[in-house]
Amino acid sequence: MDLSSILGLLGDNEVEKMSNKAGLDKNQTMSALTAALPTILTALKGNSQSKLGKKQLAGALERDHDGSLLDNLSGFFDNPEQGNGKGILKHTLGSRRTEVEGMLSQKTGVDSGSMGKILEMAAPLIMAYLGRQKQQNNVQSNGIGDLISSFLGGGNDSQDNGFDIGDIANMFVNNKKGGIAGFLGGLLGK
Repeated sequence: MDLSSILGLLGDNEVEKMSNKAGLDKNQTMSALTAALPTILTALKGNSQSKLGKKQLAGALERDHDGSLLDNLSGFFDNPEQGNGKGILKHTLGSRRTEVEGMLSQKTGVDSGSMGKILEMAAPLIMAYLGRQKQQNNVQSNGIGDLISSFLGGGNDSQDNGFDIGDIANMFVNNKKGGIAGFLGGLLGK
Protein backbone atom coordinates (compact mmCIF):
# COMPACT_ATOMS: atom_id res chain seq x y z
CA MET A 1 0.00 0.00 0.00
CA ASP A 2 1.02 3.57 -0.60
CA LEU A 3 -0.53 6.95 -1.28
CA SER A 4 -1.54 5.90 -4.78
CA SER A 5 -4.01 3.52 -3.06
CA ILE A 6 -5.83 6.57 -1.69
CA LEU A 7 -5.43 8.72 -4.82
CA GLY A 8 -6.69 5.77 -6.88
CA LEU A 9 -10.08 6.10 -5.21
CA LEU A 10 -10.61 9.45 -6.90
CA GLY A 11 -11.97 9.51 -10.41
CA ASP A 12 -12.28 12.56 -12.63
CA ASN A 13 -15.72 13.33 -11.16
CA GLU A 14 -14.40 13.42 -7.57
CA VAL A 15 -11.33 15.49 -8.51
CA GLU A 16 -13.58 17.92 -10.37
CA LYS A 17 -15.86 18.27 -7.34
CA MET A 18 -12.85 18.86 -5.07
CA SER A 19 -11.51 21.42 -7.53
CA ASN A 20 -14.82 23.28 -7.58
CA LYS A 21 -15.07 23.30 -3.76
CA ALA A 22 -11.50 24.58 -3.41
CA GLY A 23 -11.61 27.01 -6.35
CA LEU A 24 -8.76 25.26 -8.18
CA ASP A 25 -8.18 23.58 -11.51
CA LYS A 26 -7.63 19.81 -11.59
CA ASN A 27 -3.83 20.05 -11.79
CA GLN A 28 -3.71 22.38 -8.79
CA THR A 29 -6.03 20.04 -6.88
CA MET A 30 -3.80 17.03 -7.56
CA SER A 31 -0.72 19.02 -6.55
CA ALA A 32 -2.43 20.09 -3.32
CA LEU A 33 -3.58 16.52 -2.63
CA THR A 34 -0.13 15.05 -3.15
CA ALA A 35 1.11 17.50 -0.51
CA ALA A 36 -1.89 17.18 1.84
CA LEU A 37 -2.09 13.38 2.03
CA PRO A 38 1.45 12.68 3.26
CA THR A 39 1.28 15.66 5.61
CA ILE A 40 -1.90 14.40 7.28
CA LEU A 41 -0.64 10.81 7.38
CA THR A 42 2.69 11.90 8.82
CA ALA A 43 0.96 13.95 11.51
CA LEU A 44 -1.25 10.93 12.33
CA LYS A 45 1.88 8.76 12.48
CA GLY A 46 3.43 11.22 14.94
CA ASN A 47 0.26 11.22 17.03
CA SER A 48 0.27 7.42 17.11
CA GLN A 49 3.72 7.29 18.72
CA SER A 50 2.29 7.35 22.26
CA LYS A 51 0.06 4.69 23.82
CA LEU A 52 -2.68 7.28 24.37
CA GLY A 53 -2.40 8.52 20.80
CA LYS A 54 -2.69 4.97 19.42
CA LYS A 55 -5.71 4.29 21.60
CA GLN A 56 -7.42 7.55 20.62
CA LEU A 57 -6.78 7.03 16.91
CA ALA A 58 -7.96 3.41 17.04
CA GLY A 59 -11.10 4.54 18.89
CA ALA A 60 -11.81 7.24 16.33
CA LEU A 61 -11.40 4.74 13.48
CA GLU A 62 -13.77 2.28 15.16
CA ARG A 63 -16.37 4.86 16.22
CA ASP A 64 -16.45 7.46 13.50
CA HIS A 65 -14.45 6.33 10.48
CA ASP A 66 -15.44 2.80 9.47
CA GLY A 67 -14.79 3.40 5.78
CA SER A 68 -18.42 3.75 4.74
CA LEU A 69 -17.62 7.22 3.37
CA LEU A 70 -15.69 5.44 0.60
CA ASP A 71 -18.90 3.77 -0.62
CA ASN A 72 -20.26 7.11 -1.86
CA LEU A 73 -17.32 9.39 -2.56
CA SER A 74 -19.26 11.47 -5.05
CA GLY A 75 -21.90 12.17 -2.40
CA PHE A 76 -19.19 13.03 0.12
CA PHE A 77 -17.63 15.57 -2.24
CA ASP A 78 -21.05 17.12 -2.84
CA ASN A 79 -21.15 17.93 0.89
CA PRO A 80 -17.61 17.44 2.32
CA GLU A 81 -18.50 19.17 5.59
CA GLN A 82 -20.27 15.95 6.62
CA GLY A 83 -16.84 14.32 6.99
CA ASN A 84 -15.82 16.67 9.82
CA GLY A 85 -12.48 17.51 8.21
CA LYS A 86 -12.11 20.55 10.47
CA GLY A 87 -12.41 18.36 13.57
CA ILE A 88 -9.96 15.78 12.23
CA LEU A 89 -7.43 18.48 11.41
CA LYS A 90 -7.89 20.02 14.87
CA HIS A 91 -6.91 16.67 16.45
CA THR A 92 -4.18 15.99 13.90
CA LEU A 93 -2.48 19.35 13.36
CA GLY A 94 -3.70 21.23 16.42
CA SER A 95 -2.84 24.89 16.71
CA ARG A 96 -0.35 24.61 13.84
CA ARG A 97 -3.00 24.21 11.14
CA THR A 98 -2.69 27.75 9.77
CA GLU A 99 1.08 27.44 9.68
CA VAL A 100 0.84 24.07 7.91
CA GLU A 101 -1.56 25.50 5.34
CA GLY A 102 0.76 28.43 4.70
CA MET A 103 3.83 26.26 4.26
CA LEU A 104 2.04 23.79 1.96
CA SER A 105 0.65 26.75 0.03
CA GLN A 106 4.15 28.09 -0.52
CA LYS A 107 5.41 24.71 -1.69
CA THR A 108 2.55 23.95 -4.08
CA GLY A 109 1.66 27.44 -5.29
CA VAL A 110 -1.94 26.88 -4.16
CA ASP A 111 -3.31 29.72 -2.00
CA SER A 112 -3.65 28.83 1.69
CA GLY A 113 -7.46 29.15 1.71
CA SER A 114 -7.75 26.57 -1.07
CA MET A 115 -5.12 24.40 0.61
CA GLY A 116 -7.23 24.48 3.79
CA LYS A 117 -10.25 23.25 1.84
CA ILE A 118 -8.20 20.44 0.28
CA LEU A 119 -6.91 19.43 3.73
CA GLU A 120 -10.48 19.41 5.08
CA MET A 121 -11.59 17.10 2.27
CA ALA A 122 -8.49 14.90 2.40
CA ALA A 123 -8.64 14.28 6.17
CA PRO A 124 -11.98 12.39 6.19
CA LEU A 125 -10.88 10.49 3.10
CA ILE A 126 -7.71 9.34 4.86
CA MET A 127 -9.56 8.44 8.05
CA ALA A 128 -12.17 6.45 6.10
CA TYR A 129 -9.45 4.58 4.23
CA LEU A 130 -7.53 3.85 7.43
CA GLY A 131 -10.77 2.74 9.11
CA ARG A 132 -11.57 0.33 6.31
CA GLN A 133 -8.02 -1.05 6.30
CA LYS A 134 -8.11 -1.44 10.09
CA GLN A 135 -11.37 -3.38 9.84
CA GLN A 136 -10.40 -5.55 6.88
CA ASN A 137 -7.00 -6.43 8.34
CA ASN A 138 -8.17 -6.64 11.97
CA VAL A 139 -5.54 -4.11 13.08
CA GLN A 140 -5.44 -3.53 16.83
CA SER A 141 -4.53 -0.19 18.39
CA ASN A 142 -0.86 -1.19 18.79
CA GLY A 143 -0.66 -1.72 14.99
CA ILE A 144 -2.05 1.66 13.97
CA GLY A 145 1.39 3.23 13.51
CA ASP A 146 2.44 0.37 11.22
CA LEU A 147 -0.77 0.71 9.21
CA ILE A 148 -0.08 4.42 8.67
CA SER A 149 3.56 3.69 7.84
CA SER A 150 2.44 1.30 5.09
CA PHE A 151 0.94 4.28 3.26
CA LEU A 152 3.93 6.52 3.77
CA GLY A 153 6.38 3.91 2.53
CA GLY A 154 9.91 4.94 1.80
CA GLY A 155 9.77 6.02 -1.80
CA ASN A 156 8.83 9.05 -3.76
CA ASP A 157 5.26 9.76 -4.66
CA SER A 158 4.26 9.48 -8.30
CA GLN A 159 4.10 13.24 -8.82
CA ASP A 160 7.41 15.05 -9.05
CA ASN A 161 6.45 17.91 -6.78
CA GLY A 162 9.37 17.80 -4.38
CA PHE A 163 7.60 15.80 -1.68
CA ASP A 164 9.60 12.72 -0.79
CA ILE A 165 7.29 10.74 1.45
CA GLY A 166 10.11 8.86 3.15
CA ASP A 167 11.80 12.12 4.06
CA ILE A 168 8.52 13.56 5.30
CA ALA A 169 7.95 10.57 7.57
CA ASN A 170 11.48 10.73 8.97
CA MET A 171 11.38 14.47 9.58
CA PHE A 172 8.07 14.46 11.45
CA VAL A 173 8.03 11.13 13.25
CA ASN A 174 11.66 11.27 14.35
CA ASN A 175 11.63 15.01 15.03
CA LYS A 176 12.75 15.43 18.62
CA LYS A 177 11.60 19.04 18.87
CA GLY A 178 9.55 21.48 16.94
CA GLY A 179 6.56 19.25 16.18
CA ILE A 180 4.76 19.83 12.91
CA ALA A 181 6.40 23.24 12.45
CA GLY A 182 9.87 21.69 12.66
CA PHE A 183 8.79 18.95 10.30
CA LEU A 184 7.44 21.35 7.70
CA GLY A 185 10.35 23.73 8.16
CA GLY A 186 12.71 20.88 7.34
CA LEU A 187 10.53 19.75 4.48
CA LEU A 188 10.45 23.18 2.92
CA GLY A 189 14.04 24.07 3.70
CA LYS A 190 13.17 26.71 6.28
